[in-house]
Amino acid sequence: MICKHCGSRYPGRTVGFGILCEKCGEYLHTCFNCALYNSNAERCRSHTTEAVSDRRGRNYCEEFIPDTRTAAGPDSVKDKIADDFKTLFRVDGE
Repeated sequence: MICKHCGSRYPGRTVGFGILCEKCGEYLHTCFNCALYNSNAERCRSHTTEAVSDRRGRNYCEEFIPDTRTAAGPDSVKDKIADDFKTLFRVDGE
């Protein structure tokens, strides 16, 4: 899995409730790092789990599935948005 806070790779196959990212120190067992989390709607895609108030903080959800998609750390998100903007509006250079 990839930590969505900093983009570093976590080598384990499962993520325990208290596991911290070795690079940034953030908890990995969070909604933000789960494959079921819909970041656009800021909620879980599962209808059988209880709501979590702090989606970026540690939780004890048993439906947690480590998200293996590309990292979405703060810098990579900003870069992607900037690249998409430049592509959309054909902005050349800085």
